[in-house]
Amino acid sequence: MKTLPEKYSSAILLTVVLFFVNSAWAQTQQGPTGFIKDAAEGDDELSLLLQEEPLRRFKKQALQRLAVSSGYFTDSGNSSTHRWFATEIGTGIPLGNFENILATEISFRNDVLTLPAEGFKRSDLYELSSSLFFKKPLSDRSNLLINVRPSYLGDFEATTNTFGMFGMALITKQLEAHDLTLSYGVVHLNQVDIGFLPALGLRWDPKPEMTVDLRFPESKISWRLEKNGRFSEHWLHASIGFDGNRWGIREPDGNDTEIRLKYWTAALTLEKKRDGGGGWWIHLSHQFARRFLERGEVDLKLSNGFQLAAEIAY
Repeated sequence: MKTLPEKYSSAILLTVVLFFVNSAWAQTQQGPTGFIKDAAEGDDELSLLLQEEPLRRFKKQALQRLAVSSGYFTDSGNSSTHRWFATEIGTGIPLGNFENILATEISFRNDVLTLPAEGFKRSDLYELSSSLFFKKPLSDRSNLLINVRPSYLGDFEATTNTFGMFGMALITKQLEAHDLTLSYGVVHLNQVDIGFLPALGLRWDPKPEMTVDLRFPESKISWRLEKNGRFSEHWLHASIGFDGNRWGIREPDGNDTEIRLKYWTAALTLEKKRDGGGGWWIHLSHQFARRFLERGEVDLKLSNGFQLAAEIAY
């Protein structure tokens, strides 16, 4: 199975990052088109209402999402590197109206993982997944969210340890204090050796320009930097959480095994959101408490390091 050469993967990532930087710079040169104005500056109530109208998550069409993303990680001693490239396509089917929607997504990802000290390098680590998302309002203050994502995780040669399943069923409920939203339900993660876990989260929206989202496996604080009416928003996110992946691979001796990469991450993300979905983000993260595991044989503690990643989406 052929993979993207390293020089092409690096070029793709650099091109995407430069595009984002150029777009962000262009936005700053266009004058005060989107930065939030103090309410005291204007008396036009309709203008202020439109300015604070939230962006829609879904487009009113079948094609919902096209995205390309890439990332590169290296540790302080250059003892391990990890780069990846991914692409996604998503569709949406309204069930009567766009308040009740069935969204589907197909994604492909290629990872290249190198551990020079251990003589380990695999450029044939793939993830092919299909995601199904369903949202249904239960009342004026609560919604049902269901997300199921079966995945193939392997090298296209191994026949075992290659199936993964992420699943989530949540109810979100806006509390009497309207700036608080509680979510509860169950979740099944690919990355851990545990089946279903209870899921509990709390979101605090003290003002339109700020949100605090406390949940597992990632919690974050977000600040809105800019809002361009009903068309787009710029956000800065600070997050901490648990991440990783696993793959089933075939070893040179012909036996199948499973490898896992686990780590914690603290990150800053600059994001542009567009009405109906899409936009771009740039992500800088510090990965720590990193571990590489091979079933029954290897459990390595890896050095900490940094990852730069970016995405552009329609």
